[in-house]
Amino acid sequence: MQHLAAHRVVTRLHFATSALVTVGGACLGMILHSPSSTCSTETERPQRRPPKFGTSIPRKSTRGALTLSINVEEVNDQREDCPLCKKFSRGPCGDIFKRWLDCTDQHPGKDPDGAPMHLSKCSEFAENLAECLEEHSEYYEKDETKGDDEHETQLKDAWKEFVTEMEDQISKGIYKLQSYPANIDPTIHVRFESLTGAAYFKPNLNVSSIVAAYIFDNNGNVLAAGSKNDMDIGGPCVLMFDLSPNMKSATFRAIYEKEEDSVTVFSKTLLVPRKK
Repeated sequence: MQHLAAHRVVTRLHFATSALVTVGGACLGMILHSPSSTCSTETERPQRRPPKFGTSIPRKSTRGALTLSINVEEVNDQREDCPLCKKFSRGPCGDIFKRWLDCTDQHPGKDPDGAPMHLSKCSEFAENLAECLEEHSEYYEKDETKGDDEHETQLKDAWKEFVTEMEDQISKGIYKLQSYPANIDPTIHVRFESLTGAAYFKPNLNVSSIVAAYIFDNNGNVLAAGSKNDMDIGGPCVLMFDLSPNMKSATFRAIYEKEEDSVTVFSKTLLVPRKK
């Protein structure tokens, strides 16, 4: 089966079914949102949620700058170009999906009326696929959750490497480590009932701008990390994190850059109060 980009598969599914087929919160032919959200066109930006692990990691230049970023999803060989192909080609609807996709590959282009050729040539496969996805929606909802977990693990591993390198550079004195000035002291909120927390970082300090931030516990476990682009949801830069087992303290570090060769890392360690 010819390997296709995800947006091509989404577009074909949208046209082929002539209606939205919603599975596991995914609006086929539309942007993926949460199960309770409405479908949005691809030109609209979905509402952003604070990340635990962002998708872009600052890259150190030869002069020590950290302003350039790489996208983890673009360089991670473990991520396939077409996650929808991987998702729907397995499970109870896998064979039907593959037959439908093969048919659309064999009938590219448009008919004389300007409609996609596969609409008429592959309509039977499309109808069977739509019925199958509706019947087995619970299976693909679970599969979606599994895929999200795998993705977060990949992001976490990539950020662990970044944090390890940063800590090594700090220990060698390559980057300056300072306490937060009062005017940019991060705000921390913790909810013990859900074992989650949120850290709010100031995006700017005079002429310096935040590049990234990360959080780790007293055992060295990286709890969260993200670049400015990841954390920027309008207002302060935000990272979500989970409270790890036997966690006694958490360290919140933010990287600010003034000039291309002027990087400062601000740090604050807080004790985690015992749950009453």
